[in-house]
Amino acid sequence: MVNHAKLQYYKQNYCLVCMTGLLGCRWHRYKQSTRDSRKRDLVVLTLVLLTFLFIDFLLYYVLIAKNDVYNLNWYIFWEFKKWISMHTILLAVVVTLFCYLFLLMILSVCHVINGHQLYTHPVHIVFVVLCLCFCIAVTIVLDELWKTEWAVVWLSLKITGPFLQIGVVTIMTALTWIIAKQWLTLSTCCVQFLWLTVYLIVMSGLYISPLFIDSPCVKVIKDIPQKPNIIGHRGAPAVAPENTLISFQTAMNYNVYGIESDIRLSYDGVPFVFHDSTFRRTTNIADVFPDYIDSSVSAFNISEIKQLNAGSWFLKRDPFGTVGDLSEEEKNNYSSQSIPTFEELLKFVNKTDLILMIDVFGTSDWHPEHNRTIEIYMEMIRNSGIPKSRVWVTGNHKDYNVTSIPYPETNNPVQYVMQDNFTHVNFEHHMLSGDEIKEFQKYNITTNVFQVSAVWLYSLYWCMGLSSVTSDKCHVLQRLKEPIWHLPPRNYLILWIAVDVLSALAVITIFIVQRRRILRSTFIPKQTRKLKIIHHNEDAINPESVSLNSRTRISENFSSTRSRRSMKEKLLMKDVTADIFDDPEGEDYGIEANYTVQSLDGQAMARELRSNRQQDDRIELT
Repeated sequence: MVNHAKLQYYKQNYCLVCMTGLLGCRWHRYKQSTRDSRKRDLVVLTLVLLTFLFIDFLLYYVLIAKNDVYNLNWYIFWEFKKWISMHTILLAVVVTLFCYLFLLMILSVCHVINGHQLYTHPVHIVFVVLCLCFCIAVTIVLDELWKTEWAVVWLSLKITGPFLQIGVVTIMTALTWIIAKQWLTLSTCCVQFLWLTVYLIVMSGLYISPLFIDSPCVKVIKDIPQKPNIIGHRGAPAVAPENTLISFQTAMNYNVYGIESDIRLSYDGVPFVFHDSTFRRTTNIADVFPDYIDSSVSAFNISEIKQLNAGSWFLKRDPFGTVGDLSEEEKNNYSSQSIPTFEELLKFVNKTDLILMIDVFGTSDWHPEHNRTIEIYMEMIRNSGIPKSRVWVTGNHKDYNVTSIPYPETNNPVQYVMQDNFTHVNFEHHMLSGDEIKEFQKYNITTNVFQVSAVWLYSLYWCMGLSSVTSDKCHVLQRLKEPIWHLPPRNYLILWIAVDVLSALAVITIFIVQRRRILRSTFIPKQTRKLKIIHHNEDAINPESVSLNSRTRISENFSSTRSRRSMKEKLLMKDVTADIFDDPEGEDYGIEANYTVQSLDGQAMARELRSNRQQDDRIELT
């Protein structure tokens, strides 16, 4: 008689398959393990976590450094003689690594939640190590080339700190579900006490961290200072070619307070508007004077300088990604721009109410007007007819009877400015603190900060009470009606306490729930429970039937179960080696290494399986 009974079918859990497959390349059910994670698995998890935190910090750094992206690209241009958007490349790489490590962290957390072994494939481990090496190398390079940016990152915490605190508290509260479960399964009380102490210290530090966050944006609306004035850096370089008349006109159209420019002297003694020391970056000198691409700008006569095009490079390189928004008329206008003379700039400013801030550059010893360069500039300013109060000359030029705006690079800038009776002062954006701004305001000294292009940085200085900023993106900052965020101290206190209290209650509740769940879930094998039910029924019918045979019967039953289980696994697996099998109870399935299930073997094992099943049924009935 042929028995058509079907063999057991294992229903596939595709979520678990994807989880174990993506992390450990365990795409088959028999490879999934619920054993406790090994020490090396925990070491790998620690490595992944540290690398993930490192890449988080690096991503934050790159996003904050967007304010100075133009300076980075400018530096790369002078090193490699080619315009490369290095910040965009770095951001793309960091975001890619962040997504990869975030996926590994999610998969690891899912393994812990589902009680699976934290097995990470060696390929992932290699990639994680490479990511960590990349992060370390990038950090060292940035520290060497962009050291001042660390101060900007620290400054950014004044405006992002409150949100970071709420975010980290929320994440740690959510992770408490896993932490509590793992903590309750620790072996000894000493280890539990140690890890609980560490956890409480971390959470307590997060709860009280707002005490150390001094954000100027936490103030009532009536105390928010006046919006800082905006000075267009080289005009409006984000939407027009820098240091051209069209750029200055565009900045004026955005209602800026003033414009900033750079002045150099030609070989025949004519001041002109230009920033770089060569014409390579912002002109078509490679087409007009290909043999003098890297020659000093002061080595050219004004007639030669006027032959250069100062606008076509902007349309070609699109340094700020704004060319796509221009009309055809604007593009045609930009492509015909030339380098203006200082006299042309002064005439333009004289027709407006704009403030003119200028950086003056000297000349080399070989220049015919080397000893009179600054004097030539000042004479043109005095003869322009523009009021002295509307022309600010950066640096200390008080001997020329002009409005000087120095860069006080000292430990006590207030004293430096006061002793020379300056009325204006100019700082790089990472060098001025809120207390120094208040100190300057006390003596009616105007403070200006350069370069401020990011909205968050402008909002921060707005709340600090800064007088003015020099910006590449006047078209963006001018649209702001208020800082990106501000909150009354009372409301922030309520928010802070509410978040901490809710987090603490959630943490306590999670520990209680996890403890009750673990105490309830006493592990009893299914066969043991089945046998208990059978013997309970027997005892109810005939109490005298309880004897020493029951232990023998249980032993036989377990032996039969093991044999039946072995046959099922042999029928399900093909080309599977014994070292792959990973049973949480530590049972040996008896499958030898490199054993392959053949068709005849399968038929024999199926018969044996049915025979064992019938034998088990007879045992249960007796």
